[in-house]
Amino acid sequence: MNTVVKLLLAPIAIIAAATAAYGAAGLPLKIAVIARPASTGMFEGDGNPHVAYELYVSNFNDKTVRIDALRLSSAAQSETVPDPESQSFPAPQLRHMFSSIGGHYLTAQDPVLKPGVTGVLFVFLDRDPGAKIFNTLEVEVDGKPDTRQPIAPAEIDVSHAPPIVISSPLRGDNWWTPNGPANDSIHRRTIIALGPAVVIPERYAVDWIKVGPDGNSFHGDPKVNSNYYCYRSEIHAVAGGRVVSVLDGIPENVPDSPAMAVTITIANIAGNSVIEDLGAGHYALYAHMIPGSVRVRPGDHVEDGQVLGLLGNSGNSSEPHLHFQISDSPMALGGEGLPFLLGKFIRRDYHMEMKGGNPISMTVGAAHEMTRQTFMNMDLGDFGAN
Repeated sequence: MNTVVKLLLAPIAIIAAATAAYGAAGLPLKIAVIARPASTGMFEGDGNPHVAYELYVSNFNDKTVRIDALRLSSAAQSETVPDPESQSFPAPQLRHMFSSIGGHYLTAQDPVLKPGVTGVLFVFLDRDPGAKIFNTLEVEVDGKPDTRQPIAPAEIDVSHAPPIVISSPLRGDNWWTPNGPANDSIHRRTIIALGPAVVIPERYAVDWIKVGPDGNSFHGDPKVNSNYYCYRSEIHAVAGGRVVSVLDGIPENVPDSPAMAVTITIANIAGNSVIEDLGAGHYALYAHMIPGSVRVRPGDHVEDGQVLGLLGNSGNSSEPHLHFQISDSPMALGGEGLPFLLGKFIRRDYHMEMKGGNPISMTVGAAHEMTRQTFMNMDLGDFGAN
């Protein structure tokens, strides 16, 4: 699902810098920094640990403010005892992590906040940061480097409890993720505001398509859904659980069409879909199925591996694919995305030759057996029968 709803922040406390001066008046800059979620979990993917969270930064000054740097530390900073595990992101790196609310959230942009504007820093670490992360911003009035000052750190608690482990929702070979866990994925940058909640339900979501020998997802006419290799693939329950929501009867889109088959709303954005309660506050969403193919109803108890429906191109979808996510809400866009691990799959080395943004050939290399790992962004892999 590729959608973005503009962020509306709930009332927040203003955190001002404790040191340095703002102009001749000697006042600290008024910047609010909120870490979301307040606690995040570490997960494994591509053989490496990863952590993802966001920093919402609001400018309560009458001057434009520039973010010069972000410093991460596993302990409160001290001038006399520096943290050897600290990590800094200077402004050039922040351009690829920052988006102003209402900005082009997938486009690199200067980390600058006009008066009264909120922006988001998307943090995605490829290491184990320890139990707590202190996030300290260095900011200045734009164009006045003498006003540079630190902002009191926002804290993130990191859980090392293993994420939920699930079976694969698909079977067969050559499954590829054009949108998977990564800091520049469209899922990662999709902020949702429903009522008082500001969430990223697709933070760890995966879009799976199947590719052919040339790396393309289709053969023949690309405007025909049935010409896509993944079309009509069976979608399986990733664990035993209870079905809490089902949507069916949404007509399919013409692939890569500028218009969807129906007007997209919050209610139908996932198309023909199933939401399953996996227990312990985990809800799995299986989206974009073929109309009439859904095989379960709300209240049904399903077994691990049970077929739920067939992969299609309904809802907010540009071509046949399975959108899969786990969140803490029974609503498709209502909660925070949660990390998950696949019990086992084969990850393959590969190289795609591109021309004009389209694959023209693909070379597949070595196979790697993955256990309790996340299928990451642009991974290619195979699934057995679980």
